[in-house]
Amino acid sequence: MRTPFLLAAVTALVAAAPLAAQDKGSRQTRDYIQAAGQSDAFEILEAETALTQSNDPQVRAFAQQMVQDHGQTSQSLKQATIKSGLEPPPTGVGADQAPLLAALQSVREPEFDKLYWRHQLIGHSSALTTAQKYAAEGDDPAIRQKAQASVSIITSHLTIAQRKADAGNL
Repeated sequence: MRTPFLLAAVTALVAAAPLAAQDKGSRQTRDYIQAAGQSDAFEILEAETALTQSNDPQVRAFAQQMVQDHGQTSQSLKQATIKSGLEPPPTGVGADQAPLLAALQSVREPEFDKLYWRHQLIGHSSALTTAQKYAAEGDDPAIRQKAQASVSIITSHLTIAQRKADAGNL
C-alpha cells in the first residue's frame, strides 16, 4: 500500500517545480498560489493515507473532511487563477512537505494517529498564516478573495487539530 503513496509523493515533487518562470502576476501572488496549491495537495495526500491506515473513527472522519474541503479550496484556487489569467496552482506537495508525508506513510497505529494530528496542527498553522497574509496584503483581487474565503475553512481545521493537541493526543 505504501508504494502508490510514495510514488505519488515523488511525482508530486516533480510537479511542484518553482513558479518563478511565470511572467504573469506578482511574485507575491505566484508565491501564494504555489504555497496554497501545495498545502491543499499535502492535506489531501495525508488524508488519503489516513483513510487507508487509520482505524480511529475521529481520524477517518477528519481525513474525509480534509479530502472534501481541500479538494474544494484547490478547485477554488484554480478558478481564481484562471480568472486572473495566471498559471494554475501546482498539483503536488512542496519539498518541505514530502518528508512529512513519507514519515506518515511509514508508521502504523497508534503512532500513526498521533503523527497525523501533529501534521494537521503544523500544516494548518502554516496554511492559515499564509492565507491571512495574502488576504490582508495580496495584490490580485480574485486570488485575494480566494485567500479570504479559505481563512475560515483553515481555521476550523486548525481548531480541531488544536483540540486534539490540548487533549494530549499528540
